[in-house]
Amino acid sequence: MSNLRGFSGFREMLTARQKAVNSLVCVGLDPLPEKLPDCARKTYGGGCFGETAKDLASDIAHWMIGIVDATAPFVSLFKPQKAHWEAFEHGQSALRSVANYIHRRYPDIPVFEDCKCGDIDRTQARYREAQLGLDGVDGMNFSPYMGKECMQFLVDKEKYPGRALVGLCHTGNKSARQIQDVKLADGRFFWEFMAETILQWAEELGVVTDAGLVMAAAYKNPKDSAKIFSYHLSRVREIVGDRLWFLIPGIGTQGGFVKETVRAAFTGPGSIAINSSSGIIFASSGKDYAEAAASKAKELRDQIRAAGGNC
Repeated sequence: MSNLRGFSGFREMLTARQKAVNSLVCVGLDPLPEKLPDCARKTYGGGCFGETAKDLASDIAHWMIGIVDATAPFVSLFKPQKAHWEAFEHGQSALRSVANYIHRRYPDIPVFEDCKCGDIDRTQARYREAQLGLDGVDGMNFSPYMGKECMQFLVDKEKYPGRALVGLCHTGNKSARQIQDVKLADGRFFWEFMAETILQWAEELGVVTDAGLVMAAAYKNPKDSAKIFSYHLSRVREIVGDRLWFLIPGIGTQGGFVKETVRAAFTGPGSIAINSSSGIIFASSGKDYAEAAASKAKELRDQIRAAGGNC
């Protein structure tokens, strides 16, 4: 999939898909084996006949493909989280089968792998081959803590042109503030410095067009729960302008706020993708699991549109 199914790069592909379905929704494909609906066990009937690890992996892939088919009309991006697939036997093969299915059935929907890798040069090069090569995805994220190598050695313009490389910048988990809100000597927050630095790396590496940042959705202000904190989104948009797109997690079960997120970060098609994972894929454990997921994806799409996120 070296040419991203005919698109020049990830962001062009994302922009085209968002315009086509007027949706900024990203569905996170993060399965938990214990939540597998019995009706999704296509061969072994709820394990009654001694389901093997390989059978279970196949059934999980079948489950996620059902979610993909049901939510596709409302989706501009699918995002499998790598650890959720690595944590059960044969999960890697299951992930690849789902990614390949999306490429074949929905060639205009990009697939982004959430892996947050960040290591030395040769290790990053191995992550590149694992995610962009073997898993065959259209983009991946990384932790920038170990420096420019974390981004530089994910780049291979000949073999994997146009891939999205997205650096962690500002996340919404509570303990993140202990690190990301550290103030530097010049008064900037560490996350502000990180936004500037990832943009600078992308410029130096010649990959700005498809590069991005992981930016948490607007959330309750930890210092005043009556207020909603979205300053990080508007501030980083000031820093990077429209040059980087934002992958925005935290909506749904993590408590993010749609209206404030859209108003602070959205600048047009291809500028943001708003992710929801468990709120969509675990919407039901019954026979209606796919329909329930579709309903939640549509609901999020409509909330985003109502907040001004029209494409």
